[in-house]
Amino acid sequence: MAEWVVTLVTAGIVTLAIVLHYEIIAGLNRWVHKSGSFASLGRPRRRTLLVVMFALLAAHVTEIWLFALGYFILDRAGDHGRIIGYDSFTFLDFVYFSAATYTTVGWGELAAVGPMRFLAGTEALTGFMLITWSASFTYLIMARTWGVDDEESL
Repeated sequence: MAEWVVTLVTAGIVTLAIVLHYEIIAGLNRWVHKSGSFASLGRPRRRTLLVVMFALLAAHVTEIWLFALGYFILDRAGDHGRIIGYDSFTFLDFVYFSAATYTTVGWGELAAVGPMRFLAGTEALTGFMLITWSASFTYLIMARTWGVDDEESL
């Protein structure tokens, strides 16, 4: 039973994270196109790129907190596995574990055991995918905003 609960929680969080990320990228893309943020239209490049970067950072932080909430709920709700490495955990410890897992850094002092490992493994894959999606989007915006041969923008 615990495996099914963890699987459903994981599916819900992954769905929320991907939809959130899509909506933020789609909104940024609309904003860039609608407001004429490209270099040829005279909008300051710095503002365009800073808005994109901070919005994407906020998206990733929110996604990390979503996964942390999943760890917290599963930890408190029963025998769904746990995170080991500390004697006791605060919510921010779950955020820390989530950030290390999402970014695939995996510091090593904390580890998921039991069914909760499925959430951790899936978070690492999801985080990797969303980070690379952000990097690809940022590259496209930078290429369009700065232009390929625009040395002045560097």
